[in-house]
Amino acid sequence: MLRTAAGIAQEEGVWKLWQGATPAVYRHIVYTGVRMVTYEHLRDSMLGRVEDESFPLWKSVVGGMCAGAIGQFFASPTDLVKVQMQMEGKRKLEGKPLRFRGVHHAFLKILSEGGVRGLWAGWVPNVQRAALVNMGDLTTYDSVKHFLLLNTPLVDNSVTHSVSSVCSGLVAAVLGTPADVVKTRIMNQPRDKEGRYGHFRD
Repeated sequence: MLRTAAGIAQEEGVWKLWQGATPAVYRHIVYTGVRMVTYEHLRDSMLGRVEDESFPLWKSVVGGMCAGAIGQFFASPTDLVKVQMQMEGKRKLEGKPLRFRGVHHAFLKILSEGGVRGLWAGWVPNVQRAALVNMGDLTTYDSVKHFLLLNTPLVDNSVTHSVSSVCSGLVAAVLGTPADVVKTRIMNQPRDKEGRYGHFRD
């Protein structure tokens, strides 16, 4: 990772490491906003708390997966623009013409070439990844924390939270990476003159 980052900085400039930052911000605003509102609604209205106001683990998993999937569906167009803009540096090094002048131009060009449907290219693995990541986050964090409190001298403090978070992030990354690879390849597929996506080629 560090070697790749150093190569990008040397060949394209340090600022290229932030290529696609604007659509990434848009993506997190949409994704996090929709996800949190959906999760709150599912928890309080549809799944419901138990009588002592606690929230069972299985309900957290179901609510988190559904909220993550719905949030990612709405954020998928911004993810598509982010991925395609991040490939512009590689195109420039290969001597190919740049496709986009900026974020808004990217949205308009994708829309003009593929229609509204084109903005959701790769949404299926994208949604699957979000659901798996949320499931891994919630289940692993609570399970590890519960295990540590019962089987080790650790108490409910920042150390326990940190260890649980590390394990949670590891599991979430492992579960979500296959869908992330598929999503990225679909989003970078070439299109024909009618805006249809063809097979990915390395």
